[in-house]
Amino acid sequence: MLSNKNLNRRVASAISKSKKESKVKITVVGQSGKEVTGSSYLVECPTGEKILLDSGMYQSHNKYESYKINNKKLKYDVKDLTFIAISHLNGDHLFLNPLLYKKGATCNTYMYYKNLEFVKPMLEDCVKIMEREAIGFTKKLGFEHQPIYTNCDVENALSHLRGVEANEIIEITENVSLQFIPAGHIYGSCQIVLYIKKPSGNIVKIGYTGDIGNIIFEQPFVEDFEKIVKCNFLIGEVTYSQIEKSAKKDQRPVDLEKLENVIRQTCIDNKGMVLIPCFALQRMETMLYTIWKIFKDDESFDIPIVVDSPLAVKIIDCFQQNLEGKDKELFEKILSWKNLKIIRTIEESKSCVEDNRPKCNLSSSGMLTQGRSILYLKKILPKSNSAIITCGFMAEGSLGDKIKNNPERKTITVDGKAYPNKCNIYSLKTFSSHMQYDELMNYYLNLANNGCETIWLVHGDEHKLEFKKELEKRITKIGKTTKVVATNLDTTARI
Repeated sequence: MLSNKNLNRRVASAISKSKKESKVKITVVGQSGKEVTGSSYLVECPTGEKILLDSGMYQSHNKYESYKINNKKLKYDVKDLTFIAISHLNGDHLFLNPLLYKKGATCNTYMYYKNLEFVKPMLEDCVKIMEREAIGFTKKLGFEHQPIYTNCDVENALSHLRGVEANEIIEITENVSLQFIPAGHIYGSCQIVLYIKKPSGNIVKIGYTGDIGNIIFEQPFVEDFEKIVKCNFLIGEVTYSQIEKSAKKDQRPVDLEKLENVIRQTCIDNKGMVLIPCFALQRMETMLYTIWKIFKDDESFDIPIVVDSPLAVKIIDCFQQNLEGKDKELFEKILSWKNLKIIRTIEESKSCVEDNRPKCNLSSSGMLTQGRSILYLKKILPKSNSAIITCGFMAEGSLGDKIKNNPERKTITVDGKAYPNKCNIYSLKTFSSHMQYDELMNYYLNLANNGCETIWLVHGDEHKLEFKKELEKRITKIGKTTKVVATNLDTTARI
């Protein structure tokens, strides 16, 4: 016979287990609990549904380390997933999606429908990079490496892709509904809201920001940011968790003047070349729009503005096919600008790199980690009459980060070779597509004021601890008790 003490323990244990089983469990399953990359979160419902929010690839300056992390055994069984929801097209939120289907996932993946035609060229470009890197790893390390996935896996993933309208709440199962709310970050980017019915009948509302947009600067061809007004639990990005790195509105005119002056001085006065490394998606279109807006009415300006990036060209084509109304008219005006030259063949690209005539080159990758921007970089670095303009986020340790934050260094190593650094290096501070510090703080504070019980800070570095302290301080001042968590790898919560 059980003693009263042991009986009480068993009863307490059973009650505790019952409470756990009646709660929604949320787990960080990607790298974004610790870094600004690799976003992925698993939501497990008490009624059995398992939902994955984003399936992002880990991307860092160390390609082999990234390869190993992306090849790691997953922390969940993909065959158990009820559905996957993707916030937007950036690789650190989307690019591991085909791997899930390679491993046996059979569920649907949902996105805002405007993204659908962009997914295939993005994933196929990723496959090309992985194939090239796998060959390099094999040669360097002496044993065979395979790409993380192939185009066959991409096709399988695409067959499970489903598009939905923004702001529409769609029922996926009788217990789980899904909503996409415009995030204002890049074209087609959305926040995700889950409505989960617990066995008790109560509805739990989980919000996930994905990446949210920079609302203080103009973002052409991007839908306006809309707030999640209320939720019980928020997974919120803090890419700009440092106020020192955050831009202010009055810096924009300074940046625009700098951009114009550098292009005029370098290309016209010094007969040199300008390189602007750009992310192929959105940053390329934003820079094209900005340069066009500055120079379009100057008939004497005859400097070629060159787009040289295979992926960027495909993305431009997707924009042309998918934009509507005034955005489409504006985009067509930019594409018909006499100064614009879009490189579409490898022969054209080689010729453009070798051509020493003045021009402004927009090329990817944006962080100078790979792609045709590297070819122009090697050409420009030794030339004192030429210039590099950086215009966005650079991962710590990346080549772009080293150039941006140490422009005075005498030599810069590219692909294992040291190049003399004689060119001029400039940085624009107001072209990030992420929400800045003050706006992030106000957004999350408003959610706390509207009853949000827990805010997870994700997609940030160690500085999110400082952001957490400041947010907690402001929450206390308005008399709320919202719990703020600076996440790490494998952070888990139950609500």
